[in-house]
Amino acid sequence: MLFLIASAPDTPEYKTAVQMAGDAGADICLLQNAVYAARSSDSAAMYVLDDDMKLRGIHEHEISGRPIDYDRLVDLMTTADKVVGLF
Repeated sequence: MLFLIASAPDTPEYKTAVQMAGDAGADICLLQNAVYAARSSDSAAMYVLDDDMKLRGIHEHEISGRPIDYDRLVDLMTTADKVVGLF
């Protein structure tokens, strides 16, 4: 299972999505404003969309997740048994 999260880390939507993903043992991919969470997370088990990081001035050395491009995101989405988008 793959959770796509786009909400900023200080929102209830983000916190709910991370909790749900953790409960389900799912992978997480941070998109849009959710990429800010990769700077304060200690989890290397999440994916972070590289283009969204660059648009927000975040560099790869500042995050703990795995940066991915759109092609890798599509690969993750097509190989996951279920994709959940939470905004």
